Amino acid sequence: MLSVIVAVHNQIGHNMLFLEGIRRYTTGPYEVIVIDNHSTDGSAEFFESQGCRVIRNAANLCYPESMNLGTRNSTGEYLCHINNDLYVGPNWNGRLIEAMERFHLDAITPLGLEMMPTPALTDWIQGRWAAIGQGRLSSGKTAVQLHAKIRAMYGDWEDFCEEVHRCFSTTMFDGLNGSCVMVRRSTLEKIGLLDERMQAADWDLYYRLRKREDELGDVRRCKIFGGCYVHHFIRATVKGKREPFACTHPRLSIPEKWSTEEQEKLWYKPNYFRSASGERSFQQILRRHVGKPLGKLAQELDRACAWRWLFVSPSRIVERYRRQFDALGGGVVHRGEVQP
Repeated sequence: MLSVIVAVHNQIGHNMLFLEGIRRYTTGPYEVIVIDNHSTDGSAEFFESQGCRVIRNAANLCYPESMNLGTRNSTGEYLCHINNDLYVGPNWNGRLIEAMERFHLDAITPLGLEMMPTPALTDWIQGRWAAIGQGRLSSGKTAVQLHAKIRAMYGDWEDFCEEVHRCFSTTMFDGLNGSCVMVRRSTLEKIGLLDERMQAADWDLYYRLRKREDELGDVRRCKIFGGCYVHHFIRATVKGKREPFACTHPRLSIPEKWSTEEQEKLWYKPNYFRSASGERSFQQILRRHVGKPLGKLAQELDRACAWRWLFVSPSRIVERYRRQFDALGGGVVHRGEVQP
């Protein structure tokens, strides 16, 4: 069984849209464990009315504390730490679990705005969302208003998700989409629950798995599976009004726990922590001082006209993605075999 664990603090619109997606698109047996961190807008009552198990807190707990509390009160063999400002696609859990079983993975995440199969595709889809939705505060929006953003962004959501699966179901690569992390319960029993000192607990989990894989070999690092996509509204909680965290334990940043040398060895992006050196080429200078400003101007123009996507046929929007997947997939589309 799957345990879907989500922490909430108000944001009733996001909570309603989140649960709509979970109810509509989750397959097989599952439970929803809601850690309600002192919501005052009826969010706890809403989840309870929908049959979810709600653990009410009298204060706002931090993310890793919330996830660990949910894990201790869950029963599933698979645990999904998931954000409430997220909308899942058809059979999202089935596709992730099937990939975990097929390749004997301990943790897996889907594609999303933060990470697509190629950097070019990631940049393109992030630019599109920056114009359509990210630049506007989503906190306080109703589920209907949030759904309209998804419609403008993806057209027909189900057709879009199927197109992602068609193009990238044979793709798997190192990485992490922290808004939706599925992990085996047996794995957490082996390595321990999330480190509650770490606000970037998903990043820390990736390092812990990777380090143990290298040293003991009894677990495998987290992978991103290309055949599943979820939409993340991105930083909706941070942008909204939030109570200060009530936890009193020490808080560490990633660099305070993991040295630069360790991160260079463990992180999935080569040279991510190495500073650029040497003289810049003329092309690099031109791109920085001309290309980037022009790109920002084009993005602002797109943002000003983002409303037009509400009047474009959903099938035409999906067709646009189909063309971009083929053009920017970098040879990943239809590669034919997953690289586990």
